[in-house]
Order: sequence, then C-alpha cells, then structure tokens
Amino acid sequence: MLRNDPSSASTRYVMVCCSYRGYWTSRGRPSERGIALDAAAALQWIRDDSQNQNSSVAEPVPVIIWGQSIGAGLASSLAAEPFPSELSLKALILETPFLSIRTMLQTLYPQKWLPYRYLWPFLRNHLDTWKSLGLMQDRLGDKTPYVLILEAGKDELVPSSHGEMLERRCAELGLNAKKKVVGNALHTEVVARQEGVLAVVGTIREVAQAVHEEIQTPE
Repeated sequence: MLRNDPSSASTRYVMVCCSYRGYWTSRGRPSERGIALDAAAALQWIRDDSQNQNSSVAEPVPVIIWGQSIGAGLASSLAAEPFPSELSLKALILETPFLSIRTMLQTLYPQKWLPYRYLWPFLRNHLDTWKSLGLMQDRLGDKTPYVLILEAGKDELVPSSHGEMLERRCAELGLNAKKKVVGNALHTEVVARQEGVLAVVGTIREVAQAVHEEIQTPE
C-alpha cells in the first residue's frame, strides 16, 4: 500500500502481511476458500485503515500484491477478483510461481504409471495462476498492473518452464510484465539474495514514481 503526499515527492510505504488461518498464530484450518476470504479481508482492512488515516483522499489507494510460491497462486487469484473501489492494483509480484496446482502435481509425479497425476480433481486446492492472469486482464482491461515474475535460478521445486510459460502468458494477454531470474537461488532464497531484493525494490519504486506523476499531472 502506498500513500503519496500530493504536496511533495514523499511516499509512505505500508506493508500488510496476512497471517492465513491455520498458519503462524492464526486459528482454524487452512483451505483454499478460507485463505481467499482472509486475503479479501486484508484488502478490506487496507481500505478501512486508509480511510481512517485520511478520509479526505479522493484517489484510490495504490496497492501492490506480492506472493511467494503457493502464495503467488493466491496473489494472482486475489488480483483476479473485484477490488474495493477505494483501492487500485498497481503491481503484482509473483515470487517463484507455478502454473497451477494441477501442473505441479504432474511435475512432482511425472510417471504416467502412477495414479497421482490423475487425481487432480480430488485436490483441495485448485489454484491456477495461468487462469487467474486471464481473469485479471478481463476484469481490469487497460488498467492491468505491472507484473514481476521472480524465478529462482536453482529452484528445486518449480521447473524454470513454469516461469517461462507465465511470461509468455503475460505477453499473450498484453500485460506489462518482466521475468527476473535470481541466479543460484533455491526456492526460498530469492529475496535473501541482493538480486531479488533489488528487483522487488525497483518495482515498488517504479510504481511509487508512476503514482506520484499521476497525482502531479493535472487533467
């Protein structure tokens, strides 16, 4: 969440970290539907907090959604859903994302003689980043956010083909997207390395600068 001061070039960054049900100190059992509700509740919290901080702001609050691994699937799913009118999605950061849960099942169990790859309809989780990007484009049209795909150079879980296919998917949809490969990083090490940190920070700064220019430019 970004808060710009129209009278200056200063920007306040507010990071909202969602503790999903069943994780960390949150109660309940994790499920795709429940976690989606938690993510939507986080957006509502951002809207309410922004209004409490400054109820006179007429422009929507700029928001960046960032998700890692399975969280990238949740992030893209959230981006595909209707947003509160008081918020504006400006960037979507997908860190070590995969195409879909179904595709990951086939990746983990490639042997056709094993039954697991055929049991995807019975999975409790059906997150699909490929599909969500299309739904997001349909929802937002020419106001789609910038998309950053962060890939771990030595990802031991998600094949590099997933990042490549998501990059092509973005190109097909006409999304403004970039893929960054963080060399020698394992699946959970992308933002533990300087390359990954700089990629994320650069994206956030670009969004903040673009928002500030929009505010400063008279209609």
